[in-house]
Amino acid sequence: MGSTVTTAEKKHFLRWFLANFQLQSREAEMLLRYMMTRENVLRRVHFVESFRQLPRVVVVATTCVTVAPFRYYRRNKPVSTDVEQAFLDLYQHPDEDIYVGLFFKDRATSSAYASVLEETSTAELEPAVREMISLQAELVIDQSVRAYQRELLMEAVNEALDMGDESAFYEATRRLLEFDGVLTSTAS
Repeated sequence: MGSTVTTAEKKHFLRWFLANFQLQSREAEMLLRYMMTRENVLRRVHFVESFRQLPRVVVVATTCVTVAPFRYYRRNKPVSTDVEQAFLDLYQHPDEDIYVGLFFKDRATSSAYASVLEETSTAELEPAVREMISLQAELVIDQSVRAYQRELLMEAVNEALDMGDESAFYEATRRLLEFDGVLTSTAS
C-alpha cells in the first residue's frame, strides 16, 4: 500500500460516511457497519479509487449518485450484486484484503474520503498484469539501450568522416549496418 491508514481512521471515516450519506442498498450499509465494528476485518479494508485488477472489491453507491447500488468482485468469479455473498466471503476469509470503492456526491473533493484513500501497488495486481507490466518495462529498457548503442555507432561514423579517415569510416559504417540488420556479420 502506498500509504497506511489506521483502523481508528477507517472507523472514524465510516462513521462519518454512514451519518452523512444514505446508501442505495440497506444491506450494503449493514456490510459497512459490520466492517466498521470488526477490527480484524477493518485492518484488511482499503479504500481505493482505482480497483481494477484487485483480488476482492466491494463497490457501494449512495442515493445521491447514479451508479449501481452494490457490486462485489472476487478474482476469477463473476461480478455479484448479492451483498449476502460478499458478507459471507468476508466472514469466511477475514485475513484477506478487501478493497472498497465508494461512490457519493462530491467524493472527488471530500477531504474525509481523501484522508483514508490508499493507492494500490503492483503487489496487489493480478500476477498476469504484473507480468505484462514487467514485460513492457523490459521492452522500454531494451529499446533505450539499443537506441544508445546505435547513437554510439553513428558517432563513430561521424568522427571518421570528420577526420577524413576512409578505412575507419568503412569499418564504422559496416558495424552500423550490421547493427541495423542490413548486413549479416561475416566470419573472419
